Amino acid sequence: MKICLTGGTGFLGSRITHFFLANNFEVVNISRRDFHAGIDTLVQKIEGADMLINLAGAPVIKKWTSVYKNKIRNSRINTTKKLVEAILKVEKQPSIVLSSSAVGIYDDIYEHDEFSDRLANDFLAQVCKDWEAALAPLASTDIKLAVMRIGVVLDDKEGALAKMLPSFKMGFGAVVGDGLQSFPCIHISDLLSAIWYILKNPESKGVYNLVAPEMVSNKYFSKILGQKLHKPVFFKAPKFAMKMMFGEGADVLLKGQKVKPQRLLDLGFPFQFPTIESMLDDLIKK
Repeated sequence: MKICLTGGTGFLGSRITHFFLANNFEVVNISRRDFHAGIDTLVQKIEGADMLINLAGAPVIKKWTSVYKNKIRNSRINTTKKLVEAILKVEKQPSIVLSSSAVGIYDDIYEHDEFSDRLANDFLAQVCKDWEAALAPLASTDIKLAVMRIGVVLDDKEGALAKMLPSFKMGFGAVVGDGLQSFPCIHISDLLSAIWYILKNPESKGVYNLVAPEMVSNKYFSKILGQKLHKPVFFKAPKFAMKMMFGEGADVLLKGQKVKPQRLLDLGFPFQFPTIESMLDDLIKK
């Protein structure tokens, strides 16, 4: 089977590419250069694909200047619009399109399953709303469309956990802000399995929350991480320091959404790592 992938050189994209190549799929990477080349180039890349996974998007954990905020938006919304335009022009359309979004679309007050309408009104939430809305033209086709609202993906080689580990191992791990904000996360292996589970399920469409079933706070996550590394967690990264470092982008770290993967649970998806303890036990090598 042929799978087309955008964002294939990023952390998630590279892991997804490796996963499907290891399972004997043909993986075609759609690069930024392809998007710049125009719709005809995208059509040629997508033609004949059985599935398409859209992961394109600039990292959000950076200082949000006005220029960088435009990059966050354009790298998601404009690329998705171009992708949709190309998909509508191919002769043989993919049977399913799986597009990424983020749990940051939800507010940080209530608990959310996939049917929650209590959405946030901040910058990142609006990006997610517009990102998902860019897929709307596909609704009139026979393509199955699924949206992944992804939490923090935990992996010991790349991503958030990998960046935290050196300081925690040295005993300098810190709680972010007051630590009471939720920390919706998922093990990289469960993320990859969930993506395959959605792709192969003939009924898959609509929104899926890609997070582990257990809801934890940043403070609890930091405590368990310290325990697994046999290191105390005395420090706090205060709100003002995070604002100085990341500007408005600090909200990604200081806010957190209470999210549950209800649709995956209803499908009987077998989480291998449903709790933060099970995730860290696997990812932290003794």
